[in-house]
Amino acid sequence: MTHIQTTNTVPVQDGQKKYAELRAAVQKAGLLNRSYTYYAVLISIIVIGFFASGYFVVTKENIGWVIFWGVIFSFFSVQLAGLMHDAGHRSICKTTRMNDLIGFITAGMVAMGYSSWKVKHNMHHAHTNEDDEDPDVEMPILSFTKEQHARRRGLQKFLSRYQAFLYYPIGSLLNISVRVTSMKYFIKEFKARYIWEMAWLVIGVTIMFVVPFFIFSIAKATTLFLVINFTVGFYLLNVFAPNHKGMPVIAKGKKFSFLEQQVMTSRNIMGNMITDFVYMGLNYQIEHHLFPDCPRNKLKRLSPYIKKVCNELNLEYTEVGVIETNKIIVSELHQIARSG
Repeated sequence: MTHIQTTNTVPVQDGQKKYAELRAAVQKAGLLNRSYTYYAVLISIIVIGFFASGYFVVTKENIGWVIFWGVIFSFFSVQLAGLMHDAGHRSICKTTRMNDLIGFITAGMVAMGYSSWKVKHNMHHAHTNEDDEDPDVEMPILSFTKEQHARRRGLQKFLSRYQAFLYYPIGSLLNISVRVTSMKYFIKEFKARYIWEMAWLVIGVTIMFVVPFFIFSIAKATTLFLVINFTVGFYLLNVFAPNHKGMPVIAKGKKFSFLEQQVMTSRNIMGNMITDFVYMGLNYQIEHHLFPDCPRNKLKRLSPYIKKVCNELNLEYTEVGVIETNKIIVSELHQIARSG
């Protein structure tokens, strides 16, 4: 069961020393070297898929085909966001400038705020599953610890009783919430250099979600709005939530070694080449959190090194299937909702 973690398994200094040895070993093996050919092919496939599906979304009138191509377009939209994610971690190119260029372009293509996302995501990596520190720990209504559930008040407290049933519907709104969060960040932390990102965010959202109601029939525009928003939201939920939801939450102010914290709070999803592509490498969440700058095609090759260290330090390396991870999350939500 998810709980507030306060006890170290590994002394902080021992964990720091072991991680330094681990990083030296994977660097020596060349696993952190850039993979330009891999990313060139991957980017080509995703960009072609995005524009091809977008073309059919625009040209098809039959609602069945609109739904089909809308789902495909949603899939490649999330894949573009995955490239933005990799660029934000500097895992595509050697230089910060080139990674940021790819990040801004891919974010712009799907109307997302790259700068705002990067700040929030870096906080998540720096404070993974830390209570009141990790921005991804707090979600409206949903509580993943008894302590979170106890803090709920009013309508949120009432709705949290049914959180296991609301998990997927609420998660499917992520496509909308990420853009709202970006705009709120740009307004709150306003800087002159954010103006063009804010402008493109507004323009992109308008093109994707407002313009269709002026150029398509009401039926087609409404269908696209619902299909794209809920498909993208559902996809994002099922890529990111399994990584940490239902895993231990770190008590506020408690310090663990980087190695122990990332292993303890992360969950891998077992699978195959298809799983690796669909999850954009994030099914290797433990590997990604320990080495966020590792190209996604090499994350799997990190596993033996990390498992060896986990065995030596008696750290649990959590790895489950796609169905099992969803069962774990829903079960956790049920149990916490009944806690009071």
